[in-house]
Amino acid sequence: MTIMQGDIFQSFGQRDVPAGAFPELCTALYERELTTLARAEVASLPLLQRRLASTSYYVKQAARAMLQQPIPLELDVQNASWQAAQKRQLTHSPSQPQKLQQWLQRQAKLGAVVPVLDLQPRLQRVLLDSIDRLDIAQQRVHLNMHGWFDWQGQCLEPASSHLRLVRPDAQSLTPALCGHQWNHKGRIDPRTLSLREVLLATSFNWA
Repeated sequence: MTIMQGDIFQSFGQRDVPAGAFPELCTALYERELTTLARAEVASLPLLQRRLASTSYYVKQAARAMLQQPIPLELDVQNASWQAAQKRQLTHSPSQPQKLQQWLQRQAKLGAVVPVLDLQPRLQRVLLDSIDRLDIAQQRVHLNMHGWFDWQGQCLEPASSHLRLVRPDAQSLTPALCGHQWNHKGRIDPRTLSLREVLLATSFNWA
């Protein structure tokens, strides 16, 4: 991957960017995406070629956004990840369904980034997804990757009863961006976000 050094910092505004941050982020993201593609089941060679051809563009877009967005988390440039203290366990408060419904009624829109709690007994984590359909009449919302949820956050897909949609806020987005994970014993090593999740994370308005 060729990176033009001359204009690396021109679009980063007033944010204090450490020297070499952009190429380091690009390298980490590019290596991560190549590993993902190598493990993926791709339907055809032309499809794989198209995905490879677009990877460089999305990697640079993600790297720029990671440096530009005022995300209130520590950015680890070498690993292209965010860092924050991890809670002892992933919690889902009784008030979350009401908070989610109020948020959906007032602020939800197509393309909005939302966190999804994965509450499987052996592995808990917070995933990022985006809204692609709003069904106000039946009070349900469709996510790009995880399907239909009701306005209380319950997943309506038969095989995904362990998923819960919650309101996007610092409490739910921090573990999602940092890749925090838990099992039955407690905290475990964080996971690495996919390139798609990085792009979703950087499109959220933290203001």
